[in-house]
Amino acid sequence: MKEKNEKIKKEILSWVKIVAIAFVMAIIITQFIIMKTVVVSGSMIPELKIDDHVIGNRLAYLFSDPERGDVILFEYPRSWKELNAIDPELTYCIDRELGDTEPRYHDESEVYVKRIIGLPGEKVEIRKGKIYINDSEIPLDEPYLNGKPKGNYGPYYVPEDCYFCLGDNRNISADARDWDNFVDDPSSPDYDPDRFRFVHKDKIYAKALIKTMPNLQWIDHYDYNNE
Repeated sequence: MKEKNEKIKKEILSWVKIVAIAFVMAIIITQFIIMKTVVVSGSMIPELKIDDHVIGNRLAYLFSDPERGDVILFEYPRSWKELNAIDPELTYCIDRELGDTEPRYHDESEVYVKRIIGLPGEKVEIRKGKIYINDSEIPLDEPYLNGKPKGNYGPYYVPEDCYFCLGDNRNISADARDWDNFVDDPSSPDYDPDRFRFVHKDKIYAKALIKTMPNLQWIDHYDYNNE
Protein backbone atom coordinates (compact mmCIF):
# COMPACT_ATOMS: atom_id res chain seq x y z
CA MET A 1 0.00 0.00 0.00
CA LYS A 2 2.81 2.36 0.94
CA GLU A 3 4.60 1.57 -2.30
CA LYS A 4 1.42 2.28 -4.26
CA ASN A 5 0.98 5.65 -2.54
CA GLU A 6 4.57 6.55 -3.37
CA LYS A 7 3.93 5.76 -7.03
CA ILE A 8 0.80 7.94 -7.01
CA LYS A 9 2.73 10.82 -5.42
CA LYS A 10 5.49 10.52 -8.00
CA GLU A 11 2.94 10.43 -10.80
CA ILE A 12 1.20 13.55 -9.48
CA LEU A 13 4.54 15.30 -9.01
CA SER A 14 5.58 14.46 -12.56
CA TRP A 15 2.34 15.96 -13.92
CA VAL A 16 2.77 19.07 -11.77
CA LYS A 17 6.25 19.51 -13.23
CA ILE A 18 4.93 19.08 -16.77
CA VAL A 19 2.17 21.66 -16.20
CA ALA A 20 4.62 24.08 -14.57
CA ILE A 21 7.10 23.76 -17.43
CA ALA A 22 4.32 24.20 -19.99
CA PHE A 23 3.10 27.30 -18.13
CA VAL A 24 6.58 28.84 -18.06
CA MET A 25 7.14 28.01 -21.72
CA ALA A 26 3.81 29.60 -22.65
CA ILE A 27 4.82 32.81 -20.85
CA ILE A 28 8.21 32.86 -22.56
CA ILE A 29 6.66 32.25 -25.99
CA THR A 30 3.99 34.95 -25.64
CA GLN A 31 6.36 37.49 -24.13
CA PHE A 32 9.36 37.04 -26.41
CA ILE A 33 8.40 35.04 -29.51
CA ILE A 34 4.78 35.62 -30.54
CA MET A 35 2.11 38.23 -29.90
CA LYS A 36 -1.65 37.72 -30.03
CA THR A 37 -4.16 40.46 -30.71
CA VAL A 38 -7.73 40.96 -31.90
CA VAL A 39 -8.55 43.41 -34.69
CA VAL A 40 -10.94 46.10 -33.39
CA SER A 41 -11.52 48.20 -36.51
CA GLY A 42 -12.13 47.86 -40.23
CA SER A 43 -9.04 49.80 -41.26
CA MET A 44 -7.27 46.73 -42.70
CA ILE A 45 -10.16 45.30 -44.73
CA PRO A 46 -9.94 43.15 -46.83
CA GLU A 47 -6.75 41.65 -45.34
CA LEU A 48 -8.08 41.77 -41.77
CA LYS A 49 -11.61 42.27 -40.52
CA ILE A 50 -13.10 43.26 -37.16
CA ASP A 51 -12.74 40.49 -34.53
CA ASP A 52 -10.08 38.62 -36.51
CA HIS A 53 -7.54 36.99 -34.18
CA VAL A 54 -3.97 37.64 -35.29
CA ILE A 55 -0.64 36.17 -34.22
CA GLY A 56 2.52 38.18 -34.81
CA ASN A 57 6.19 37.23 -34.86
CA ARG A 58 8.14 39.28 -32.28
CA LEU A 59 11.49 38.09 -33.67
CA ALA A 60 10.82 39.12 -37.29
CA TYR A 61 12.91 42.30 -37.11
CA LEU A 62 15.60 41.08 -34.76
CA PHE A 63 18.18 40.82 -37.55
CA SER A 64 16.46 42.72 -40.37
CA ASP A 65 14.56 45.96 -40.92
CA PRO A 66 10.84 46.26 -41.66
CA GLU A 67 10.02 46.55 -45.35
CA ARG A 68 7.42 48.35 -47.40
CA GLY A 69 4.30 46.21 -47.62
CA ASP A 70 4.75 44.56 -44.21
CA VAL A 71 1.69 44.35 -41.95
CA ILE A 72 2.85 45.17 -38.43
CA LEU A 73 1.57 45.20 -34.84
CA PHE A 74 2.73 48.31 -33.01
CA GLU A 75 2.17 50.76 -30.20
CA TYR A 76 -0.14 53.60 -31.18
CA PRO A 77 2.05 56.74 -31.63
CA ARG A 78 -0.15 58.63 -29.16
CA SER A 79 -0.53 55.74 -26.75
CA TRP A 80 -1.23 56.07 -23.05
CA LYS A 81 2.46 55.51 -22.30
CA GLU A 82 3.61 58.12 -24.81
CA LEU A 83 1.21 60.83 -23.67
CA ASN A 84 1.51 60.08 -19.98
CA ALA A 85 5.27 60.54 -20.22
CA ILE A 86 4.63 64.04 -21.60
CA ASP A 87 1.79 65.08 -19.35
CA PRO A 88 -0.57 62.92 -17.25
CA GLU A 89 -3.44 65.21 -18.26
CA LEU A 90 -2.97 64.35 -21.94
CA THR A 91 -3.52 60.61 -21.83
CA TYR A 92 -6.69 60.66 -23.91
CA CYS A 93 -7.82 61.41 -27.44
CA ILE A 94 -10.70 60.90 -29.86
CA ASP A 95 -10.15 58.07 -32.33
CA ARG A 96 -12.73 58.10 -35.10
CA GLU A 97 -11.56 54.69 -36.33
CA LEU A 98 -12.79 53.14 -33.08
CA GLY A 99 -16.04 55.10 -33.21
CA ASP A 100 -15.18 57.53 -30.41
CA THR A 101 -17.44 60.54 -30.00
CA GLU A 102 -15.89 61.70 -26.74
CA PRO A 103 -12.29 61.71 -25.47
CA ARG A 104 -11.30 58.39 -23.95
CA TYR A 105 -8.18 57.01 -22.36
CA HIS A 106 -5.96 54.84 -24.53
CA ASP A 107 -4.90 51.69 -22.71
CA GLU A 108 -1.19 50.98 -22.97
CA SER A 109 -2.02 47.41 -23.94
CA GLU A 110 -3.73 48.49 -27.17
CA VAL A 111 -2.14 47.10 -30.31
CA TYR A 112 -2.53 48.80 -33.68
CA VAL A 113 -2.32 46.98 -37.03
CA LYS A 114 -1.34 48.81 -40.24
CA ARG A 115 0.78 48.33 -43.35
CA ILE A 116 4.17 49.98 -43.82
CA ILE A 117 4.12 52.39 -46.77
CA GLY A 118 7.00 54.82 -46.21
CA LEU A 119 10.53 53.87 -45.14
CA PRO A 120 13.13 55.87 -43.16
CA GLY A 121 14.47 58.85 -45.11
CA GLU A 122 11.72 58.80 -47.74
CA LYS A 123 9.41 61.56 -48.87
CA VAL A 124 5.79 60.37 -49.04
CA GLU A 125 3.07 62.34 -50.79
CA ILE A 126 -0.55 61.38 -51.44
CA ARG A 127 -2.24 62.93 -54.48
CA LYS A 128 -5.81 61.96 -55.36
CA GLY A 129 -5.44 58.94 -53.11
CA LYS A 130 -2.30 57.63 -54.80
CA ILE A 131 1.07 57.27 -53.06
CA TYR A 132 4.19 58.87 -54.53
CA ILE A 133 7.59 58.06 -53.02
CA ASN A 134 10.53 60.46 -53.36
CA ASP A 135 8.85 62.55 -56.10
CA SER A 136 8.37 59.53 -58.35
CA GLU A 137 6.10 60.17 -61.33
CA ILE A 138 4.71 56.65 -60.99
CA PRO A 139 2.38 55.98 -58.03
CA LEU A 140 2.99 53.06 -55.70
CA ASP A 141 1.27 49.86 -56.80
CA GLU A 142 -1.13 48.85 -54.01
CA PRO A 143 -3.12 45.74 -55.00
CA TYR A 144 -4.10 45.12 -51.36
CA LEU A 145 -6.32 48.22 -51.10
CA ASN A 146 -10.05 48.11 -50.43
CA GLY A 147 -11.67 50.41 -52.97
CA LYS A 148 -10.19 53.54 -54.51
CA PRO A 149 -8.55 55.93 -52.02
CA LYS A 150 -9.28 59.64 -52.08
CA GLY A 151 -7.64 62.82 -50.87
CA ASN A 152 -4.40 64.77 -50.94
CA TYR A 153 -1.94 64.61 -48.03
CA GLY A 154 1.64 65.57 -47.34
CA PRO A 155 4.34 65.65 -48.29
CA TYR A 156 5.65 63.78 -45.26
CA TYR A 157 9.34 63.22 -44.55
CA VAL A 158 9.93 59.95 -42.70
CA PRO A 159 12.58 60.30 -39.95
CA GLU A 160 15.41 57.87 -39.32
CA ASP A 161 14.31 54.55 -37.75
CA CYS A 162 10.65 55.46 -38.38
CA TYR A 163 7.91 54.22 -40.70
CA PHE A 164 4.86 55.77 -42.37
CA CYS A 165 1.94 53.38 -41.87
CA LEU A 166 -1.52 53.33 -43.46
CA GLY A 167 -4.56 51.07 -43.44
CA ASP A 168 -5.63 49.04 -46.47
CA ASN A 169 -9.20 50.29 -46.13
CA ARG A 170 -7.84 53.77 -46.62
CA ASN A 171 -11.01 55.83 -46.90
CA ILE A 172 -12.05 54.94 -43.34
CA SER A 173 -8.66 54.29 -41.74
CA ALA A 174 -7.30 56.61 -39.05
CA ASP A 175 -3.57 56.34 -39.66
CA ALA A 176 -0.41 58.38 -40.29
CA ARG A 177 -2.47 60.97 -42.17
CA ASP A 178 -4.36 61.73 -38.95
CA TRP A 179 -1.71 61.30 -36.26
CA ASP A 180 -0.76 64.97 -36.03
CA ASN A 181 0.56 66.81 -32.99
CA PHE A 182 -2.22 68.07 -30.73
CA VAL A 183 -0.07 68.13 -27.60
CA ASP A 184 2.50 70.87 -28.08
CA ASP A 185 1.95 74.60 -28.55
CA PRO A 186 1.90 75.40 -32.32
CA SER A 187 3.33 78.85 -31.60
CA SER A 188 6.48 77.36 -30.05
CA PRO A 189 9.63 77.69 -32.20
CA ASP A 190 10.33 73.99 -31.54
CA TYR A 191 6.87 72.84 -32.59
CA ASP A 192 6.92 69.72 -34.76
CA PRO A 193 3.54 68.97 -36.42
CA ASP A 194 4.71 65.42 -37.25
CA ARG A 195 5.82 64.46 -33.75
CA PHE A 196 3.33 61.58 -33.50
CA ARG A 197 2.86 60.79 -37.16
CA PHE A 198 5.40 58.01 -37.61
CA VAL A 199 5.93 54.60 -36.00
CA HIS A 200 9.41 54.24 -34.52
CA LYS A 201 11.06 50.86 -34.98
CA ASP A 202 11.30 50.47 -31.19
CA LYS A 203 7.48 50.70 -31.00
CA ILE A 204 6.91 47.83 -33.43
CA TYR A 205 5.83 44.81 -31.41
CA ALA A 206 5.73 42.19 -34.17
CA LYS A 207 5.22 41.37 -37.81
CA ALA A 208 1.73 39.97 -38.39
CA LEU A 209 2.12 36.28 -39.18
CA ILE A 210 -1.17 34.44 -39.29
CA LYS A 211 -4.89 34.93 -38.71
CA THR A 212 -6.28 32.13 -36.53
CA MET A 213 -9.97 33.08 -36.22
CA PRO A 214 -12.50 32.88 -37.69
CA ASN A 215 -10.48 31.23 -40.48
CA LEU A 216 -6.86 30.11 -40.51
CA GLN A 217 -4.98 32.27 -42.99
CA TRP A 218 -1.45 33.55 -43.56
CA ILE A 219 -1.11 37.35 -43.55
CA ASP A 220 -0.27 38.77 -46.97
CA HIS A 221 2.81 41.00 -46.81
CA TYR A 222 3.15 42.56 -50.24
CA ASP A 223 6.71 42.06 -51.45
CA TYR A 224 7.84 45.18 -53.29
CA ASN A 225 11.32 43.75 -53.73
CA ASN A 226 10.01 41.26 -56.31
CA GLU A 227 8.23 43.80 -58.49
